[in-house]
Amino acid sequence: MNNQPKEAFPDYLDNAKVLYFTPKGNYGDLYCDDGTIMAHFTYMAICKYEKSDGYYLFMCNENFEVETDTLWNSIEQCMGVKHVGDNDEGDVLWIEKS
Repeated sequence: MNNQPKEAFPDYLDNAKVLYFTPKGNYGDLYCDDGTIMAHFTYMAICKYEKSDGYYLFMCNENFEVETDTLWNSIEQCMGVKHVGDNDEGDVLWIEKS
């Protein structure tokens, strides 16, 4: 059971409305060209900008700051992307933000 309250996750990230988010976890790292870690992903969120047709998969740090994002055609495509780190097993748990 997830113990992350829906209200604890921001409603908006980078001015995009949060539709779904993950519990705090290990969702991978962003590396520099020299192999050093630039950012650690603690959360993922599926977001939508008001005038955009697509959905954005945001990779966030522990402070809910967006470190990187990708654009997809559907929520299902975003949910199908596997960015889970070595410490997490199985499918990603998505929580609907309402």
